[in-house]
Amino acid sequence: ERSCYMFAHDQIQYGAYSLMLEDERARLHHQIGHSILGKMLEDHVNDLLFIAVDQLNRGEIFMEEEHGKMKLAKLNLKAGEKAMLLATFLSSASYLEQGISLLCDDHWEKYYDLSLHLYSLYAEVEYCNGRFHNISLTVKSIFAHAKVY
Repeated sequence: ERSCYMFAHDQIQYGAYSLMLEDERARLHHQIGHSILGKMLEDHVNDLLFIAVDQLNRGEIFMEEEHGKMKLAKLNLKAGEKAMLLATFLSSASYLEQGISLLCDDHWEKYYDLSLHLYSLYAEVEYCNGRFHNISLTVKSIFAHAKVY
């Protein structure tokens, strides 16, 4: 049985949300993200991408399987690319950083293309943000694992 709640005011919604345990909140965000992702049509992906990825990132604690984490890393890459095209570089960096954090320990061997795209775009967007220290660390990682230069 599914329930639907509507709140008369944002503060009431916030009060109800704050009463939830942190695990319950994360699980709710995870479910919301999957629900949005499941309802996205291919031609409307761009309209809901940020909302779905934000929700899934907030519920990321419930993604234990490597396959699910890699799928979310790819979604973060898409969101990072879209944010960069919109010139929202801080948001783009946030999505890309989240995508990188989801990669498994041996990601350069198992998911080379995804890793290279995430790291390369992250270095580019951090250049736009003027965070040169982050660029240096990111580029060192790329050079250490790149198959070709």
